[in-house]
Amino acid sequence: MKKAVTYNYSSSEIIERGTIVARLAEQDLGHFQKFGVTQKDIDMLYKRLDEYKHYPEDSFFADKVKAQTRVKNEQEERLINHIRNFFLQFSIIVPTKKETKKYFPSQKLTGIKTKELVQIGEKVITVFKKFKDRLLKYDLTEQDIKEIKTQIAATKKVMKALEAVRHERTRNTVKRKEIGTVLYEKIANLSRYGKTYWKDRDDSRYKDYLLYEKNYQEQKLRNREREEMLRAKELARMKQ
Repeated sequence: MKKAVTYNYSSSEIIERGTIVARLAEQDLGHFQKFGVTQKDIDMLYKRLDEYKHYPEDSFFADKVKAQTRVKNEQEERLINHIRNFFLQFSIIVPTKKETKKYFPSQKLTGIKTKELVQIGEKVITVFKKFKDRLLKYDLTEQDIKEIKTQIAATKKVMKALEAVRHERTRNTVKRKEIGTVLYEKIANLSRYGKTYWKDRDDSRYKDYLLYEKNYQEQKLRNREREEMLRAKELARMKQ
């Protein structure tokens, strides 16, 4: 069974390392031909880098979950207000707490799960049917009960929508990890060729291909200096 590839780079770091390795490999392509590496391999790395860059970050899906959670909370509050109005009328015709608990074991409405809140709302409908004639005498109407039914349905709908965006976030987290793993494998392959070729030839060039070092900050500084040097060469070439 193939061992799962793991990497400890952040999104920005894996893109940085991948870009650097791709450029190094392009410069060393003539040396890498002995390993069977072609420009097509490097182009594929660039393609995977572009795919990873444009795939949405988790923060995008986290924001969708937060937005839908707000919608769900606002809808729950609307349902709670209608249920409380019913409890007020119900307490008039069933004045004792003991009798009230017989029909509503829990009257706690805030801080409970959406499923429990919906169950209380549905119990309200059942109890209304039982005490309908008496309740209609105390400012409660058939329309009030219809509204509770409407709010129950709306609450179920927003809850399903929240579950959907949560599942979407989970799926995309897995997908992004898969894309990152494929990308890292391609970076690691080219890095391995670079280390193999330069190991006994040029220690500095060998270190350029290392994916991890004990002094990672030193590696990042060297990468930045190399990028500046490449940009300077490109500007000089353009001015010619």
